[in-house]
Amino acid sequence: MPETLQMVPRAGGATVAYRQFGHGPRLITCLHSLALDGSWYEPLADALGEGYCLLAPDFRGHGASARGDSTPTLGLIAQDVAAMWDAENIESSVILGISLGGMVAQAVTGSFPDRVPAQILMATRGAYDDAAALGVLARAAEVRAPDGLVQSADVTMHRWFGNSSQNTADPLVTRARAQYLGAGGETIAEYFQAMTQVGTFHADPPPPTLVVGGDDDRSTPRAVIEQLAASIPGAELRFAHGGHLVAFENPAEVAATVLPFLDSLDCWTH
Repeated sequence: MPETLQMVPRAGGATVAYRQFGHGPRLITCLHSLALDGSWYEPLADALGEGYCLLAPDFRGHGASARGDSTPTLGLIAQDVAAMWDAENIESSVILGISLGGMVAQAVTGSFPDRVPAQILMATRGAYDDAAALGVLARAAEVRAPDGLVQSADVTMHRWFGNSSQNTADPLVTRARAQYLGAGGETIAEYFQAMTQVGTFHADPPPPTLVVGGDDDRSTPRAVIEQLAASIPGAELRFAHGGHLVAFENPAEVAATVLPFLDSLDCWTH
């Protein structure tokens, strides 16, 4: 599927780079996980087919997007998504986010509820309790320490890919590890800190919501996915075969998992 790369300038030297996959009438804004970028959504765009157009931004400090002077927060990244929509003259968009991207999706929905007719939250959570938040902040401190990013890479890859994380011939593992290390400890730490803000964003009432988990997710286990779905009135819950990055590992099955939900939406006729 053809890809185009666009750029939106933001205050303080930040930029929002974003890709477009396809030109179909059904628009979905797709938000990536920590350390990766929007290019990871190309296989899912192919699997969804020609009826869809996917916009996939790179978060500040990721991919081709410059961090700028401001510390990233979920709210700030949500504003970047809205700025991308404004640049494209988009009034509203279904939104899909995986892991960190699912947290940003919740921030977008909570910040701009009139612009999000439906959301798909994948391999993510809706809040951290005190103990879990402390664990994430400890990971932030770890990656800031000398050699901490390198030491955390193995643990993170195992959380993302399970036993496949040791397979150096797996192109997804190799690519994810390189981007994780390339992002740098400070960027990873800032986004760990931002993730703990996820429980502060709410839309009342929430838009139609599909929550999707990977059935072998070592990072966001089934109980966390179920808790997120239970916390959103009317949310549907589905699982697909794969780990934490299920949308990228198994795009064909994920497309089949989300298409019934997408087909049920009435926003496409508006």
